[in-house]
Amino acid sequence: MTGKTKKTILVSVLGLALVAAFIAYQLYNKKHFNAQTATPAVTTTAQELFTSFSSDSAKAKATFVGDENNQKIIAVSGEVVTVKKDQAGKTVILLKTGTDGAFINCTFDEAGASAAAGSKIAVKGMCTGYNFDADLGIPGDVILTRCFTVK
Repeated sequence: MTGKTKKTILVSVLGLALVAAFIAYQLYNKKHFNAQTATPAVTTTAQELFTSFSSDSAKAKATFVGDENNQKIIAVSGEVVTVKKDQAGKTVILLKTGTDGAFINCTFDEAGASAAAGSKIAVKGMCTGYNFDADLGIPGDVILTRCFTVK
């Protein structure tokens, strides 16, 4: 190898290292996504949300579920059926959908989130999809995570 070839390779490797370092710095300092302060992309009721997923899951996914780079926050209002804690100690509130055995499952990030069964509540959070089992005839739940109550 000639001296010029070695110099070109060295400059190229250093250039790539600088680009990689810059990208790593930008990703490390990326602003944290905050579901509580985010503006909801869609506002709906628990019954409408469930009906959307049960009738056309693909269209509902496109409307309500984001991806890693484009997280969608939705606001949902409805009647509280049950309030419980999950294994991690987070509050889980189930909203009534009008279909027996089907709920909007809201897992809360905020500490002390609570509501009484039968009360009306509005929440916002990230919709992660719809869990159902067609073979067993179980209607399933629409899952919301990182939820907060809307004041």
